[in-house]
Amino acid sequence: MTLKTMADVLAGADDSPALLVGSGGAAYTRGALRRLAAQFAATLRASGIKPGDVVTIAEPNTVEFVVAFIGTTLARGIAAPLNQNYKTEEFKYYMDDAHSKLLVVGTDGNAAAQAAQAAPCLMLSVKAPQGEAAPTLEVVSRTAGFEVVTAPPAAGEQLEEAPQPEDVGLFLHTSGTTSRPKGVPLTQANLVASLENIAQTYEFVASDRSLLVMPLFHVHGLMAGLLAPLTAHAAVILPAAGRFAASSFWKDAVQYGATFYTAVPTMHQILLSRAAQDYPASSPPPLRAIRSCSASLAPATLHKVEAAFKAPVLEAYAMTEAAHQMTSNPLPKNGAHKPGTVGKAQGSVKVAILDESCALLPCGETGEVCIQGPNVTAGYLENPKANEEAFAGGWFHTGDQGYLDEEGYLTLTGRLKELINRGGEKISPIEVDSAMLAHPGVAEAVSFAAPDEKYGEVVAAAVVLNEQGLSMGDAIEEDIKRCVGEKLSGFKVPTRVFVTDALPKGPTGKISRRFMVDAFINKKKEGEGGEEKEGSEGAAEGGSGSAPAIEFSRQPNDGCFLVARALAKLGVKEMFGVIGIPVTQLASAAQACGIRFISFRNEQAAGYAAAAAGFLRGIPGVLLTVSGPGVVHGLAGLSNAQANCWPVVMISGSCEQLEVGKGAFQELDQLAAVEAHVKWAGQASSLALIPVTIARAFQEAMAGRPGAAYVDVPSNLLLTELPHAAAVAQAEAAVTGPLLVAHPAPRPSDVEGVAELLRSAQRPLVVIGKGAGLGRAENGLRALVEAAGLPFLATAMGRGVVPDDSPLCVNAARSMALGQADVAIVFGARLNWQLHFGEPPRWSDGAKFVIVDVAPSEQDAAKCAAVLHGDAGAAAEALLAVLRINAPAGGAPLLGGAADWVAALQGKVAGAREKLAGKLARTAFPLDYHTTLRVVRDEINALPQPAVVVSEGANTMDNARVLLEPVLAPRSRLDAGTHGTMGVGLGYAIAAAVTQPGRAVVAVEGDSAFGFSGMEVETICRYNLPICIVVINNGGIYGGDRRQQALVELAEAGLAAVGLPSDPAPTAFVPGAKYHLLMDAFGGCGAAVDTAEGLQAALHEALASRRPTLINVSIDPMAGVESGNVHAFNAAKSTQAAA
Repeated sequence: MTLKTMADVLAGADDSPALLVGSGGAAYTRGALRRLAAQFAATLRASGIKPGDVVTIAEPNTVEFVVAFIGTTLARGIAAPLNQNYKTEEFKYYMDDAHSKLLVVGTDGNAAAQAAQAAPCLMLSVKAPQGEAAPTLEVVSRTAGFEVVTAPPAAGEQLEEAPQPEDVGLFLHTSGTTSRPKGVPLTQANLVASLENIAQTYEFVASDRSLLVMPLFHVHGLMAGLLAPLTAHAAVILPAAGRFAASSFWKDAVQYGATFYTAVPTMHQILLSRAAQDYPASSPPPLRAIRSCSASLAPATLHKVEAAFKAPVLEAYAMTEAAHQMTSNPLPKNGAHKPGTVGKAQGSVKVAILDESCALLPCGETGEVCIQGPNVTAGYLENPKANEEAFAGGWFHTGDQGYLDEEGYLTLTGRLKELINRGGEKISPIEVDSAMLAHPGVAEAVSFAAPDEKYGEVVAAAVVLNEQGLSMGDAIEEDIKRCVGEKLSGFKVPTRVFVTDALPKGPTGKISRRFMVDAFINKKKEGEGGEEKEGSEGAAEGGSGSAPAIEFSRQPNDGCFLVARALAKLGVKEMFGVIGIPVTQLASAAQACGIRFISFRNEQAAGYAAAAAGFLRGIPGVLLTVSGPGVVHGLAGLSNAQANCWPVVMISGSCEQLEVGKGAFQELDQLAAVEAHVKWAGQASSLALIPVTIARAFQEAMAGRPGAAYVDVPSNLLLTELPHAAAVAQAEAAVTGPLLVAHPAPRPSDVEGVAELLRSAQRPLVVIGKGAGLGRAENGLRALVEAAGLPFLATAMGRGVVPDDSPLCVNAARSMALGQADVAIVFGARLNWQLHFGEPPRWSDGAKFVIVDVAPSEQDAAKCAAVLHGDAGAAAEALLAVLRINAPAGGAPLLGGAADWVAALQGKVAGAREKLAGKLARTAFPLDYHTTLRVVRDEINALPQPAVVVSEGANTMDNARVLLEPVLAPRSRLDAGTHGTMGVGLGYAIAAAVTQPGRAVVAVEGDSAFGFSGMEVETICRYNLPICIVVINNGGIYGGDRRQQALVELAEAGLAAVGLPSDPAPTAFVPGAKYHLLMDAFGGCGAAVDTAEGLQAALHEALASRRPTLINVSIDPMAGVESGNVHAFNAAKSTQAAA
C-alpha cells in the first residue's frame, strides 16, 4: 500500500463495510463514508474555511466525528480534536492556542465548548441509511452571524484543491507533564506514514474488524483504532455509546466478529476483572491480536489477558509527536513478542539510544530513546526553544529512557522527567509498578516521586486492591513493601503505600502519575492540618505546617539575597559562621530565606560545624566568613572537611573589585589561599553569576568523592541590587531545586568478579568507613552483611551503619580480623594510617583487598585485587543481588563457607568483652577513663533513642571509641577523624544539635581539646542547644608530667642559664581548673564532679533537662598515656630522655 495523503485512506470498493455501529446500529460502507466526508469538506470550503485553517472537533466516538475529521483533512484544513468532556476554560485555552477558526459538534451539541466562544460553532449530524437510501449530512450554524453553506452531496467529488502531503492535517497538544502543553502539528505525510507503519505491523486486511475503545480525540484511538484499519480496507466497530463500555464490549466483539482491539492497560484490566461474567468462552470472537499502548502493561497482566482472551497481546510504544506508533512487538509469526518490552521499530521508523551528548549507545546501555522517520513532526508550534532541545543531533528526543537488546527490542525504564530521583539515584516508576502488580492482592498500582527533605524525592505508591488484597486489612501495605523488596533494591521500595478506590486517570483512561502527589500527599497534609511528613531525618525544629510560605518574590535582589535564595533552593537548612564586614547582612538574608544562621565566636569552630553538618545532612554544610583573616581562619574547617571527605562550601566576602591591588581593607588573594584545601574554588564576578556559582560549588563539593568548595563574593556585589526582575529570574534559573546526590552503582561485571572473590574466600571481612555513613549506605550494607553472613568491623565514624549489636560485628576482635582475613572488602574507607595502610604486619601478607569508592585513589587501587567504582549502598545491593543467584535453600548464609571463621571471631569477641567487663566492673577513685566512660555509656544507652556522641582528646577519644558502645544508629559518632584534628568537638556538637534536634548530643572532651574552642560554650547557651559537655580534666595534655627526670633537669637548667624562671611542664595546665564556671557564666548549667556517683547524677539531670550543661570531671592525672593509644607515634621510653 502506498498512501500520499488522507484522501487515500478511504480508497477501495464502495460496497465494503467501513463503520459498524455497535448494539445493532447502522452500517456505513466505504463509498458512503467517503461521500459524506467529501460533502463535509465542500461544506467547510463553502462556509469560508481555507486551507490551513484549524477546525476543532468536540465529539465522542461517533460517525459524526469520523466524517468531521476526514472531511476536514480533505478540505486541507487542520483537524484539532478535543476531549468533549473539557470544561469551558480548557476549551478556550486549547482553541486559542491552536488559533481555531471553527468548532464542530454533534447532534447533542457541547455546551462547555460553545460557551468558550473561541470560534464559530457548526453542528454536524449524519442520518443513518434507511434501506437502500444513502446516509445524509445535515449541518447547522450554532453561532449568530456565522452562515453555513451546505454543499450538495455530489459537490465533494470535485474539490478544487486536493490535499497535499505537506499540508498540516492534525493538531494535538502534548500531555504537558512538566509545563503547559505544547502544540504538535502533524502533516498529512506524517499521518499516512504512520498509518502505513501500523497497518503493516498488524497486517490488517479487508476482513479484519477493529473494535474501537480508545477515544478518538487521543492519537492512540484515532490512528491505531480507527484510521489504520480503514487504510487497509478493514472495518471499524464503533460502540453505540460513543465510548468504551465494558458491559457491551464482548457482545459487540462477538456480533461483529472483532479480530483486533487496541487499548491502554487500564481497559485491559477492566475487561480482565469482568471476564468471569462477560467473556463468551463458549463462542469467543475471532481475535487474532490485542494491542496495548500509551502506558506500561505489567508482564503479569499481559499473560493473564492472553490466557483469558486467547490472543497474543502486543505491547507498543507511541507518542503524539510521532503521529502515534514507533515500536511494537510483532505478530507471533513474525517474531517473538517479549513481555516487558515495547517491541521493535516498525516500518519507516528508526530508533536509537543516545547519551547526553547525542552519541549513539550500544545494545544494553540505557539512555534516551530517540527516533527518526517520515511520521515524526517537524516541530512544535511557535516553540523554538523546545524544538532546539527536542531535535538535538538530528534525532527527535522522546524524553523516555530505555535500552535496546541485540534483536532491537526496546525496553523502557522510565520517563526522564518522571524518573524518581532519590538523592541522585534514578528509579524507574515502571519497574516499581511491575513489582507491585505482582502482588496477588493488587489490581492497579502506580508509583511516583514524593517530596522528601533528606533525599529530595523518595518512592511513594498508590494501589487499588482486589478482593484478596482487601481481605488482608491493614497488613496489606507492609506486605506490598515486602513483595517489592523481594524483587527490587531496598531504595526502590515505596516509603508510603496509599490504598484507594480509584487512581487518578486522564480522559483516555491513562493513569496520570503527575497528579499523584496532589491526590494523595498534599491532600493528606491538608486533612491533617499541615502535619510534618513522616520519616524525614532532621526535620525543621519547631516547624508548623500552618506557617506562611516565604515569598521570595517580595525580597530585595541584592547580592546577599541572591546568595541566600540560592542556598535555600539548594536545600540548605542552616549556615554557620562569624559575621562582620562585608557579610553581616548576608546572615539576616539567610534567615529571611528560612535558613538558620548559627553565629560562632571563631571561624575555625564554625568551619568544623559546617563540615559535620555536611556529614550529618548528606549535602554540603555552609560556612560564612568575612574577608582576609576570616578566610585564613576558615581554612582549618576546609582542610578538615577535605581530609574527611565531607561536603562543605565556604562563602566569603572579599574586597571591592575596583580596589584589588591597591592595598584594600583585608585584601587577600583568597582563591589562591584556599586552593590547597578545596576541590574547587570560584568567584562570583557579577551579580548575575552569584546563583550559578553557588550551585556549581555545591555540585563540585558532592561530585565524586565529596569534599570542600569555596565561593568568593566581592563586597561591592553583596549590597548592590540586580535592577530588573527579568535579570533576576534569569540568574536564579541556574538553581532549579534541592541538590540531588548521585549514588552510582558499580559495573555489573566488576560486581560479579567481587562476588566470585568472596565465594572463594575462607576468611572474608567487611570494613565499614565513615564514607558509608555519609552515603546513607546502612540499608544496603546491613542486608549484605546479614544475608551473606559476613563478619564486619567499622572505623570510629563508620560505626552504626550496621549496628554494633549484630552478632557479625567483630570490632572487639579487630587485631585477629585484620591479621587473618584473606579477602577484605572496604566500603567508604581508605587504606591510610587508620587501616594500617593495608600492609603487614597488621594485615596478613596475602590479604586481598576490594575497595568500594566513588573515586578511589590510585594508591589504594594499586593495592587491591578489585575495585568497585560506585556508591557504598548501591554496591552492597548489587553485590547481594549477585550472591543471591543460586543461593542455598532454607535461608542459610549466602557464604556458608566462612562459618568457621565467623565462629572463631565471635569467640575472640566474647573473650575480649569478658575481659573488658572485668575492668569496667571496678569503680576507681580517683576516677580513671574506664570508670568515667562506663558511667557516660550507661547513661546514654538508657536514652529512648541513640545519642550523637562527640569525642576528642588523645586519651579521651581513644578510650571512648572502645567504651562508648554499642553504636546502634549511623552517624552517631564524631571524632578527630582522618586528620586527627583536635578542637573539633564543640563545633561538631553544635552541628549535631542543630541538624538532629530530636537526639541527645554528648561531647566528651579532653581538657586540652576543650581549650581549642571553649568559648563556643557561649554559642551553645545563646542558642539554648541541648548539648551536654563532659570535660575529662586530668590537668594537662596527656595528663601529668610524664617526662623522664633527666629531661626535666635538662629543661630547668636551660631556662636557668638564660635567666628565666622554672616554667610548668609544656603539657601542664592549671591544676583543678574550674571549666564548669564557664558554662555558668553564660547561663548554662555547670557541675564539678570527682566520683562515679556524682558524674552519674549530673549526667542524668543534664540529659533529662536538655539544657546546655558542662560537667567538669576530675580524674587521675596519670590515668592515660602519651599520644593516647596511637602507639606508633609514642617515643620509645629509652629515647625519651635523649638530648
